[in-house]
Amino acid sequence: MHKSTPHTDINLLEEQVKPLFSATLSGGIVNIFAACIVYILLNSTSHATNAFLLSSGIIIFSAIRIAVASHYLNKKWFTLKQYLNTHVFLTLMVGVLWALYEFMQHKPGNDAIRNIVYLINFGLITGSITTLSTYKKAYLAYMLPQVIAILSVFILIDIEESFYMVLAFSLFIGFMVATSFNISSRHKNEIELTFNNKRLISELNNEIEIREKIQLELEKSKAELEQKVKERTRELVNINTNLEQVIEKKELAEQSLQYLAYHDELTGLPNRALLINRINHSIEIAYRNKQKLGIIFLDLDRFKAINDSLGHNIGDKLIQEVSKRLLQTLRKEDTISRNGGDEFVVVIQRMSSTDEAILVGQKLIESMTNIFEIDSHKIHIGASIGISIYPNDGESALALLKNADTAMFSAKKSGGNRLQFYDESMSNRLRERLVIENELHSALDRNEFYMVYQPQVNCITGQTIGFEALLRWNSEALGLIGPHQFIPLLEETGLIYSVGEWVIKEVITFIHKGYAGDTHIAMNLSALQFGDISLVELINNEIMRTGINPSKIEFEITESLFINDFETTERFLIELHKIGCSIALDDFGTGYTSMSYLTRLPIDSIKVDQYFIRNIDTNAGLENIVKAIINMSRSLGMSNVFEGVETEAELDIIKKLGGKIIQGYLFSKPLDAEGVIEWLSSREPLTQSG
Repeated sequence: MHKSTPHTDINLLEEQVKPLFSATLSGGIVNIFAACIVYILLNSTSHATNAFLLSSGIIIFSAIRIAVASHYLNKKWFTLKQYLNTHVFLTLMVGVLWALYEFMQHKPGNDAIRNIVYLINFGLITGSITTLSTYKKAYLAYMLPQVIAILSVFILIDIEESFYMVLAFSLFIGFMVATSFNISSRHKNEIELTFNNKRLISELNNEIEIREKIQLELEKSKAELEQKVKERTRELVNINTNLEQVIEKKELAEQSLQYLAYHDELTGLPNRALLINRINHSIEIAYRNKQKLGIIFLDLDRFKAINDSLGHNIGDKLIQEVSKRLLQTLRKEDTISRNGGDEFVVVIQRMSSTDEAILVGQKLIESMTNIFEIDSHKIHIGASIGISIYPNDGESALALLKNADTAMFSAKKSGGNRLQFYDESMSNRLRERLVIENELHSALDRNEFYMVYQPQVNCITGQTIGFEALLRWNSEALGLIGPHQFIPLLEETGLIYSVGEWVIKEVITFIHKGYAGDTHIAMNLSALQFGDISLVELINNEIMRTGINPSKIEFEITESLFINDFETTERFLIELHKIGCSIALDDFGTGYTSMSYLTRLPIDSIKVDQYFIRNIDTNAGLENIVKAIINMSRSLGMSNVFEGVETEAELDIIKKLGGKIIQGYLFSKPLDAEGVIEWLSSREPLTQSG
């Protein structure tokens, strides 16, 4: 056995660390990119300054490390040991800076950010195996500081799972170190084997030269022939093996495509294509046996809000849990299909009475109202169900599905979490809705919208303090359409954005022309418009263009905005308030407003819904509620507007409770522009008594 020489050892080391220097560029770029990501995540937290310093340090040391590796590969002015020691030191510094980043997470501002930082660190530790493991010291210098920091943080956060987290992470690190050492050993062995092979080949060539020339040629030819036979045999075996694998993959792909063609990929339930086949088959059986067939169309309530707020991953898991629960509720002979999105269809076979469909529908609704627990989230949903019956509501699969869908739509419009049988009038209402929706798309272009303004009057002085701007639609084809019919359609179709901008410009122009005098104009904003922060810029631009006083504009919001997305609502209202516009909370008392919301938002006025005003003179309970609202508003420094006042008796109670600003038909219906001018010119403030 040959002893290694210093020269040989140096050559071995050069070959061993060559991949280390070659991979430095990619590893450095990954560290720089990761440092930028973590800085962006922590920029808006209390760790922003430290994050900037640490990310800068990582970027600088990574860049220097790349430069050192490049210098070694291209110039080699210094010894290999000098380059190696410098590289390991720079790697250690990057590892220490990442360790400091990880140690910062023992007091995070946001658990989600901490988890993302952990994931990035785990990814860097894992990924560095491929770039650093050819030289153990480099990998240990990078990995050990981070391991120590992560273990320290797990101990410091002192949560119940910390023991298991430490144990799991220790096992993970043990596996990483073992893998790294294994890679390093294998790499070194491969290099030594290559050197030994070269030496042996050289010695063998020397021995072969001593042999007789003819014998050498004969052996050489024989060896070449055998090698070619082996290579050809190996090629044939590989070709045969690959061919078998291709055939197997093709068969699996065909089976998968066949399955996907008839099943939903997310839940494994039959899809619409298979559903229609099964409905047609069930219709044949029902026809022969003179039985009924029930089609239940189920749509989840509040699914979109859950999907938007918690993410599509949670939404997908919820759909999977719903499908499992539905399968547990139904009989084996019944068919359940996912129709797409959050819609499911159930086929109830061999029905003797429609009561069976009611019973199944009620069970399905009950199963959906129970809490779903997904990834520590407690989720409440419901279900709207439409039912069509064969042969009464259709004799084909498509007709039965269409009518069950129509019935479901009616159930959802009625408040959801209920079931509804199909009847022919539903189709008529749906067709009427489609006609209105079709006309609505071109209503703005045809100038069919117009504004009316309902006065808000101080009932003590008689002074008109403002108007509420109300949108109206006079369709050329359909005539006057009520707001309760077309405004929900504006929101569903997305037209609310363009129409909403038109309303804002129309009202600001109305103020600019002086029609409203010294009063302010209040206008409603849709919940959808609060997701568009650029709307604030539009409002500010219109105010600057016309030069009006922004205090003459008031925006009314509803309580539902708080529940849907409080943070977006808060940001939007603060920006509006900065411009100088006032904010009113509309329909107060009909939703779920929290006192914490009222104290955090820049609300200037609370409008008491007409539900609490109607018959307040004969209902002591309503009087007490309104009194409580008035007292609460005063304590918060907010004014009140009382909507829907129509009788003197109602007005007397409001005065008695200390209310002042009235809006309702007792004073005036909504007025057009000329009516507003006439109203303001004819009104004389009353002399306040007492």
